[in-house]
Amino acid sequence: MKENSPESLVAQARKNLLNIVSTLKDGNVDNAIKVAVFGLMAYIKHGNILIMQEKKEYQELLTKAVHLISLDTQVKEVCKEPLDYAPKKEMALLAKLKILPELLAANQAQKEGLQAEARLQAKGDRMEKGKQLLQQKYFDGALQHFRRLCEDFPGDAELAAEIGKMLFDINHIECITFLEMAVARNPKDHKSMAMMGLALRKIKKFDQAEKAYASALAVDKDNINYLFNLSRVYIDSGSWLKAQETLHKVLAIDPTLEPAKKGLEFATRHCRDLI
Repeated sequence: MKENSPESLVAQARKNLLNIVSTLKDGNVDNAIKVAVFGLMAYIKHGNILIMQEKKEYQELLTKAVHLISLDTQVKEVCKEPLDYAPKKEMALLAKLKILPELLAANQAQKEGLQAEARLQAKGDRMEKGKQLLQQKYFDGALQHFRRLCEDFPGDAELAAEIGKMLFDINHIECITFLEMAVARNPKDHKSMAMMGLALRKIKKFDQAEKAYASALAVDKDNINYLFNLSRVYIDSGSWLKAQETLHKVLAIDPTLEPAKKGLEFATRHCRDLI
C-alpha cells in the first residue's frame, strides 16, 4: 500500500476513528474534531474504493465519532443542535466541523474574559474592604485581609505594591513587607524599591535603605528623585562623603535643584568639621 494512496488514507482515517474514545479521554476535543474531519474527507474523496460492508462499518465509525464529539461539554455550549452523521450529507457536516474549533476558541476566550473580569471585580471589592478596615482602625485585621488577598493573587505585583503604598503612612515595617513582595514578583519594579528605601530610612535602617535605592537606580540609573533620596540616607546616617558624591550626581543632572544645593552645602560643612 503506497503512502498517501487512497487505500492508505482511508486505512489511516479508519484507525484514527477507532481510537476516538482515547483521543477524547485526553481532554482535547480539538484533536477529536481533526480526526472526524480527516475521516470525513477521506470518505468523501475515496469512499468509492470501499465495498458495501466496509462502507457500512466506516459510516458507523463516523456516526460514533461525531456523536461523542457532540456530547462534549464545550461543543454543547457552541452548537445549538447536536451534531450527527447522516449518509450523503457528509459535506454539510464537514462544513460544521471545520468551523467548530474557531467557535470553541471564541467561546473559551469569552469565558476567560468574563472570569478575568469577575476576578478583577472581586479584587477591587476586597481592596475596598481592606481600606474600610484601616479607616476603622482595625489594623491587624486589615493586614490579615491584605495578606490573604495577595495569596489569592500570587503573581500580582501591582496589587502588593498598591497595598505597600497604602500602608506607608500607617506602618513602615508592614509597608516594607508588601513592597518586598511586589519586588519579588516583579524585580524591575523600581518604584517599589525606592519607596522601600524611603520607608527604611524612616525607621533608620540606613544600610538596607541604601541597598533599596541602589536596586532602584540599577533599573532607572538617572532618576534624580532616587539619587536625591539616597543622599538623604547618607546625610541621616552621617555618611558625609557619600552624601557629597551623590549630590554632585544630582546637580549634574539638574544644576538648579535648590534642595540638592542646600544638601551639598550641609554635607560639605560636616566634611570640613571632620578634617
